[in-house]
This record gives sequence, structure tokens and C-alpha cells, in this order.
Amino acid sequence: MPVLGNRKTWTLVLRCYACDGKFTQRHLTFDKVSALPLILPCPYCSARPYVGQRTSSNERFEIHHVVDLEDETETYYRKTRDSETWHFAAGCSHWPSDDFIELDGHPIRGELCNECWALANDSAKGDA
Repeated sequence: MPVLGNRKTWTLVLRCYACDGKFTQRHLTFDKVSALPLILPCPYCSARPYVGQRTSSNERFEIHHVVDLEDETETYYRKTRDSETWHFAAGCSHWPSDDFIELDGHPIRGELCNECWALANDSAKGDA
């Protein structure tokens, strides 16, 4: 799959230390990935992490737990409303520019464009 752009982004899944709720943050740079468990309030119970001074050696910091961390490919899939063919290379001659449906994950129905595959393979050969 082609990677669009040079800036790597991440999807972070956290579990709240207070209510055990699970929540996801997408399109994060790595500096935000490392900071969010320390500062982000829980969207379910509004619990805020606490990393202040400990009063005893067995006191725990109350921060959200990292459940999952995945790098993002930043590949977007587009198709026109009346087509079953998905495009994922902006250089494709059939890349939809208006009145389209866009996904940020691999489509489960329809076909992927052959021209997009060829462009992705040419790009991969150029990176090697």
C-alpha cells in the first residue's frame, strides 16, 4: 500500500484508569502519543490523569493505560457514488475529485483500481 506524506502518524487506544472505558485517538504525531496518557481527560467519566508528587512509595500515578498503538498508513480510498471501484492513488487518472465517498480504511466491498495498483507498485520500486 502506498504511504502518502512523509509525516508518520499513529492511532492510540487508551483505557481509563478510573472507569475502565476504552477510547481512541487518531492521526497523532509521536510527541502527542507520549503526552496524551498523561493529560487527556476520559471522554466517559472526565477523569483527569494525575502524575504529581507521591506522598508514599506505594502510591500509584493515576494515568490512562495504553491498550494499543499502531502506525497509520495515511491511505485514503475514494470512489464515486455510482461506482464499485475504489481508488487509493491521487495520481490515478480516475481519482475522484468531487461527489465521492472517502474511507480511511481498506474497503470491504468493491474492487481496487488496477491503475492505482500500478502506480503504487511503481512508487514502491522507486523507494527500493
